[in-house]
Amino acid sequence: MDNKNIFKSRKKEIIAVLILILIAVILFVCVRVFVEDKGKYVKVYVNEKLTKTFDLEIDQEYFIETKRGYNLLVIKDGKARVLDADCPDKICVDKGAISKNDESIICLPHNVVVTIDSNEEKAVDAEAK
Repeated sequence: MDNKNIFKSRKKEIIAVLILILIAVILFVCVRVFVEDKGKYVKVYVNEKLTKTFDLEIDQEYFIETKRGYNLLVIKDGKARVLDADCPDKICVDKGAISKNDESIICLPHNVVVTIDSNEEKAVDAEAK
C-alpha cells in the first residue's frame, strides 16, 4: 500500500468513529431530555422520620413546623418547593423547585428533608415538633 491508500483508509476510520461518537451524544441527550424520571410523591422528613407524603400532582401547601422553626412547602404544577422558611441562610428556599426522583431540598437548621420519590410510603400523621 502506498501512502495515499493508507491516508484514505485512516480518513474513513476517523469519520466512522466521529459518526459513532455523534450518534452516542445524540442518544444521550435524547434520553436525558425525553425520558422523564419524574417522581409521583413528595415526602417530608423531620428529624429523619417520614412525617408526611403528598401526591406531586395535587396542588397544595403544607406548613412544616419544628422546634427550630418553620418551612412552607408548596406543591404546584407537578413541582415542589420551599417557598418560605425562617432559617437564617434560606438555602432551602433558594434551591428552587424539584420534581424528579431522588431530588431533595434540605433545611439543616430545621432538620427537614423534602424529597421526590415514585414509591408511595404513607407516613404516620405525627406532630413534627
